[in-house]
Amino acid sequence: MKLYSNTASPFARKCRVIAHELGLKLEEIRTLPAQDENFRRVNPLGKIPALVLDDGSVLIDSPVICEYLNHVGGGKFFPGMNIFQHSSGRWKALGLQALGDGLADAAVAWIVLGRENPPPQANRARQIAAIGATLDVLERTSFADPPTIGEITVACAIGYVEFRMPDLDWKGSRPKLAAWYDRFCEYPAMKATAPAQP
Repeated sequence: MKLYSNTASPFARKCRVIAHELGLKLEEIRTLPAQDENFRRVNPLGKIPALVLDDGSVLIDSPVICEYLNHVGGGKFFPGMNIFQHSSGRWKALGLQALGDGLADAAVAWIVLGRENPPPQANRARQIAAIGATLDVLERTSFADPPTIGEITVACAIGYVEFRMPDLDWKGSRPKLAAWYDRFCEYPAMKATAPAQP
């Protein structure tokens, strides 16, 4: 399997964390989609990550890729449901994943908008407000142990915020979230996939 990604993307990182935890071997192809028109042959949306399977078919969007990797690797990052018992754990994990993806979306948008000349201040203000509000919600969240896709997604999103927005003092007013995040970053998969300049 080939994973198109770059080392800074929080969306690609969560796929890499899942693969690392499950011992799945991925050939990583680093790309910057905005600078690589050929990448649209892989994903017409021009977004990473994209996973090319051994039969040549392509999966796009990190939630889909992560669920596929979890399936083929026999993982338990997506809590299940059965006909005998409703599992609210699945919906909590998926909801937390959506919240983490939203945090990452807002952080990526804040960075991209900052590259415009002049930067659109109203749009950037909306993104930074979303980041702050999401971190506030996460401060009040109880995280699962062992972690699910929700915790992985949130940690990767926060990692991107720390990497791209180092001046944002988010930990001072969110001590519970900061302590959880610091512990989560001790997982070998988190260390192995830490963001770096592409």
